[in-house]
This record gives sequence, C-alpha cells and structure tokens, in this order.
Amino acid sequence: MPALVTLRNSANMMRNTHGFEDDMQGFITAIVTDAYTLVTAVNGSVSIADAVGGRVNIKSAADTAGNEDAYLVREPEAFLFAANKPLIFEAYVQATEDDTNQNNLFVGLTNAAAVDLLVNDGAGPKTSGTTVAFFKKDGGLNWWVHASLSTLQTSVELTAANSLDKTVHVGSGSAYQLLRIEFAPKNSTQADLLYYIDDVLVYKITDYVFTSATEMQAVCGTKDGDSADEVTITLDFWWCYQTR
Repeated sequence: MPALVTLRNSANMMRNTHGFEDDMQGFITAIVTDAYTLVTAVNGSVSIADAVGGRVNIKSAADTAGNEDAYLVREPEAFLFAANKPLIFEAYVQATEDDTNQNNLFVGLTNAAAVDLLVNDGAGPKTSGTTVAFFKKDGGLNWWVHASLSTLQTSVELTAANSLDKTVHVGSGSAYQLLRIEFAPKNSTQADLLYYIDDVLVYKITDYVFTSATEMQAVCGTKDGDSADEVTITLDFWWCYQTR
C-alpha cells in the first residue's frame, strides 16, 4: 500500500507541475532537437564537453567587430508569471573569458530570445518584454540580478553593499556556481523574486508586479565585449518547474 501511495503522489505532482531538467548529455550538433535553438549573430557555437554528468560549452565567436552573441535557448516559451503559480529556475554554470572584465553573461528566463538579448557595449539585458535573470556585463566583474516587465526595469549589482549576505559575487572564474531564481506569488498582482547563489539568498525583489507578463523561455549565453575576444559559459545542468 505505501508503494501505491507514493506512486499516486508522484503522478499528482507530475500533473500539477510542468517544466524540464537537462544534464546536458545529448549535444551532438549546435541544435540537438526541437527543444533547443542556438541564437548567434556571427559563428557562435554550442558543443558537448567530455565530463562526468554532462556539460555543454556555449561560446561566442572571436570576431574583429566584437559584441557577438551566443545563446542556448530552450524552446518553447512555456513559463508565465501568474497568481498561484510559483516557479523555480536553476542552473549550474562556470564562465571564462579571454580578456579580464570583457565578458557579458545571461542566465535566466526571458521572452523572444534573440541576438542582442544582451545589449552591446555592456548595457545589460534588453529593455523590453518579460525577463528574470542573473547577468554580467563587460567592464565589471560582478553578477547582477535583473527583472523586467515591459519597459519597467530592476537591475542590481551584487556588490558587498547590495547583496543580502554582504558578499561580493563575481560572475567569472574557475569555480562553478549554482544560480537559482524563485517566483513566489503573494496575490493576484504581486510576487517576490528571490535570487540565490550556491543556495545562499543574495537578493530579493519584494512586491514585483507581474500583471501583463508574457511567456518566457530558459536562456544561457554570452556576448563578447572586445574585438577578437571569445567568451565561454559552461552549463553543467539546468531545470525549471512551475505549477501548472
């Protein structure tokens, strides 16, 4: 009887949530299945890495013009901020760059992922649509947290002064980092957005108004910030689930 109860509860959980999880063990070409798209302006690439558990490298091109994008995009736009529908997104990533302080990074959810999701010359994420993410911009070292609803933007650099744990959070380096974003609706119009790094709450946006939000998709990627530069972000795993 207990086994049947466990099976029933598992089935109920599956019916009441939707989402994905991926250990990145299936990449053979830049686009593996209809579940993924590579968004790039000039020869960005996605390649599987030989690693226990699976990893994928997302790399911008070494182009003389600079400001070249490479984003791995999970299809389709399946997540929508709404009342009574909490959401959790998580990704385990590590980023390297040719030149110090020159990379731009994006890890999170957005609508209509396209070239210039990260705006040229270190301007951060696009200023339209619905977005919730961690990002880094060239000219600096640190992660930023970001939330966007149409043209209303909140972007905060995770300096020691701004972070809830009073620790600076650097975006690039040799260590992998576990990035997590939680959407916690409080009523029909407002939610809290919670941002975690390595299971530590680093920032909280309170009473985020999510009305008029649009559907989003998971995105992990880069934009190089210097001519002939290359940026690589390695994605070990990611997942996102939301109440159906």
